[in-house]
Amino acid sequence: MALIELSRLEEAVEGARRREIDRDAEELLRWAHGLLGNQVMMTTSFQKGGMVLLHMVRECVPSLPVFFIDTGRHFPETLEFADRIRRDWGINLIIERSPARDRFFSDPDGNLCETDPDLCCHLNKVVPSRQIVGRHQGWITAIRRYQASTRVHADTLEILDGGKLKVQPLAFWTRERVNAYLLEHEVPIHPLHLKGYPSIGCAPCTRPCFDPANERAGRWAGQKIECGLHTFSRGRAGAPAKRPAC
Repeated sequence: MALIELSRLEEAVEGARRREIDRDAEELLRWAHGLLGNQVMMTTSFQKGGMVLLHMVRECVPSLPVFFIDTGRHFPETLEFADRIRRDWGINLIIERSPARDRFFSDPDGNLCETDPDLCCHLNKVVPSRQIVGRHQGWITAIRRYQASTRVHADTLEILDGGKLKVQPLAFWTRERVNAYLLEHEVPIHPLHLKGYPSIGCAPCTRPCFDPANERAGRWAGQKIECGLHTFSRGRAGAPAKRPAC
């Protein structure tokens, strides 16, 4: 399917908002796939929100490409869980990594996560993310507003620079609603969630955290709360919607 022109994309987004399609996560997934076809994909790290979306994708659009960025520093539990979900659920999982030549040139000793964590995140997360987004027009993620101060303005539909559409069906969901969905549908969860890890990234930069107000406080020893994965593209769709949590 060819890329949709920006003006048509903007009209489609406004139409979805008027019809409140963006308030129903499953309907929004169907809408995005119907609009963009093979130009839409999803990224996940198999955490709670991601598992909610994957469960919906499995029911609504099972052929959807689902990308997992392998940084080379994930917990063994993450890799085992990802393989289990791919095998048991039959999802269209695609592994993406930063180019080997870039990793070797920037991190020959393999300790960049300690010496320059920002560069490490950029190399191992942002670069492959840009590659994935560059090959598609639609990007589905499990971002929620309650996760961190950097995400409080997240909207369900955001048009990014370059005419890309970011789809975040769970943007307005609460933590309680996420947990209730997982329980109701008996969705498996990452084993590290049961060990005090509310947010799970690379092993060297992730610790257990018991701060209910900031589930990402266990990342990067509190030095930062974003790796750049969801901040490298800027939105251009105007002010964020003001809606109650749901």
